[in-house]
Amino acid sequence: MIEKDMEDLIAAYPDDFCPRRNFVLIGRQRSFAGIGRFDLAFEDEFESTILMELKAKTLKYEDATQVAKYRDELKRNGCTNIVMWLVAPQIPSSVREFLDDKGIEYSEIHVLEFRRIAERHDFVIKSEAEPEKASPSITSIGTAGSVIASRLPRRTRQASSIVSTAPVVISHSALRWRAAGSDLILDNPEKFEPKKFLGLVDRFAAAVRSGKNRSLVNDLKSWADSSRHTPLTSATVESLLRWTITGTTWQAAVPYAYEVSAYLFGTPAPTWKEWNDSERKYEFDAERWRRWFQSLNGADA
Repeated sequence: MIEKDMEDLIAAYPDDFCPRRNFVLIGRQRSFAGIGRFDLAFEDEFESTILMELKAKTLKYEDATQVAKYRDELKRNGCTNIVMWLVAPQIPSSVREFLDDKGIEYSEIHVLEFRRIAERHDFVIKSEAEPEKASPSITSIGTAGSVIASRLPRRTRQASSIVSTAPVVISHSALRWRAAGSDLILDNPEKFEPKKFLGLVDRFAAAVRSGKNRSLVNDLKSWADSSRHTPLTSATVESLLRWTITGTTWQAAVPYAYEVSAYLFGTPAPTWKEWNDSERKYEFDAERWRRWFQSLNGADA
């Protein structure tokens, strides 16, 4: 998804992306006070002007500092009642801290959320409307938008996925974990929100009408009932990951599995369980798991 798609969707459906803000669009690609161009400009019910900048990739520190410079310049020019707002699919914790310190609003909105809102409104995402032409080295794995995955000859090719993956956590969950072997124990159960979590699990359950995910759903619900005292088993985590990075006919359930995983562990999805083409099975990579686990609580991998 490109920034123009993000801009089109937020401009058309601001209440879906920023509920209860009552944003009214007043401009697009607008130069403001001669200091910079912003993707979107809104006005809220308090007559504040919201200048929104969109990034289609992980937000960088340089992006945040640039907007902070714009904000400082606006203040020097005597502009008041202006809110600076950054939107990106991933915002690292260090960048969040900087934005909080500078009083700049931000929203982390994953590509899947843009696609979900587009589907809700029968909105065509232009950059994904036409499938890319496959070459002999490419295979299409069709999703809500056309997703193209390389057919890699390596022994351990990553399974086809329609979600972002990485060896370590970039955007962290509020939950913190410690290991008991390969099982995970919740270290801050006071941060766990059972109602929210079970709602995500129910959405995942409903996405597979055949009930093929029933065993995992039951395991997740059982853990939620006793999360203060019961480890989240490695088998449950691995099963959830398989649903998250699946390349099978159950792709419709992937976004919902990803939501559950993101709530528990943050994003992107990990890469410690890979598909072995020659063996036709998933394989666990202990070293990658160790690196991912170290990143769970914000530690350097």
